[in-house]
Amino acid sequence: MNSVGERLREARLSRGWTQEQLARGLATKGFISQVERNHTTPSLAKLRLMAERLGLPLGHFTGDSAPMELSYLRKSAELAVKAQEPERALALVEEGLSAATTANERADLLRIKGVALEAQGRPAEAMLAHQQAAATAPADDPDLNAAISAEIGYMQMQKEQFNAATEANLRALNWLDRSRHADPALRARVLNNLGRCSYALGELETAHGYLQRALDAALDAESLYRIANAHMALGISARAIGELERALEHCNRALELHSRIGQHRAANLVLNNLGDVHYAAGRKRLAAEVQQRCLNRAREMHDDFEVGVAAGELARYALAERRARDAMALARESQEAAARSGDHLHQASSAAIEATAAEQLGHPTVANRKFRIALQLLAERQAAGKLAEVCTMYAEVLRGRGDHDRAFAFMRMAAERDFGKLAAQLKSGK
Repeated sequence: MNSVGERLREARLSRGWTQEQLARGLATKGFISQVERNHTTPSLAKLRLMAERLGLPLGHFTGDSAPMELSYLRKSAELAVKAQEPERALALVEEGLSAATTANERADLLRIKGVALEAQGRPAEAMLAHQQAAATAPADDPDLNAAISAEIGYMQMQKEQFNAATEANLRALNWLDRSRHADPALRARVLNNLGRCSYALGELETAHGYLQRALDAALDAESLYRIANAHMALGISARAIGELERALEHCNRALELHSRIGQHRAANLVLNNLGDVHYAAGRKRLAAEVQQRCLNRAREMHDDFEVGVAAGELARYALAERRARDAMALARESQEAAARSGDHLHQASSAAIEATAAEQLGHPTVANRKFRIALQLLAERQAAGKLAEVCTMYAEVLRGRGDHDRAFAFMRMAAERDFGKLAAQLKSGK
């Protein structure tokens, strides 16, 4: 018995089922009859559902159609990840790995396995799967190698390992440059992540350049999601380099696109940056209104990341107006939310704001402790840009106390971006 229909009929009869029982919820009795008499051929998706109901692997019915089956398993696993069904994705990957015959097939399945494991909150296993994929992928497949390197870079960026993430994303970009038909959506993703890493490392002009290229690639890909992300990131980088009108344009465009495609959390993040643009332009009342709107929405959505960002910005505004108690309350809310979401950069920034507010309220011991926490968090992640910012804040506090030598030491570290003596300075201030 070689045909799909014959194999299906045999499996059904061996279980004592009628055609109607097999068809229930999947197809019609007439369709099953047509398949069994070889008058029609089911799609792989339909055949897989029937195989699962019969408790048999898809390969039992496809016979010599292994390549087609493997392609189906791989695509189904990717769709399962996108549908937030990582357990199903992992099951499909394991079935695919048992049928994979080439290094390319195994490497791509291992890449998908890494993405599924990451979605399950198992980062160490996810990174191991990606590293196995990178070790397995043949050098003559630049597209596959680019996709694997991009996943590794993204995971490292999420762990705030920005130098390592930059290296991985540059490898991905190099592989894409070697491809004859590189995916523009993947290029947009890689360039966007390079921009985000450069921004975190304090390389603002470099970040802006990467993000401009990310927007160009996203437009080539005709992906609204990637275009929206590029505009959102460009709004942040343009503000950082002082191009406020351009930043406003990017923010408004990102807000429009994210709202159109239903990315409400991302739209809220754009609102946050929009508030910062207004603040930098001197429209402080409008900035506070936008940030408060952003914070209220984040609280309603239980979005800890965005609560951490918006509360931190409102704390910064309050501190600038010397409303120290308001600044402390908002900074504490920001730190707690940022810690829950694993956003250590905003946690550190808000700790520094609380420290400055504590100093204004006459609590230098609290200030020292909070500055130490902020600087240690940033030093662990080599976030040079934020480190320089917090060192400058601490230097101002120390200068106000009359501790000019230590103030100068922190200002020098900020100016030179050389933090080799940071640990010694923190220890001497205990």
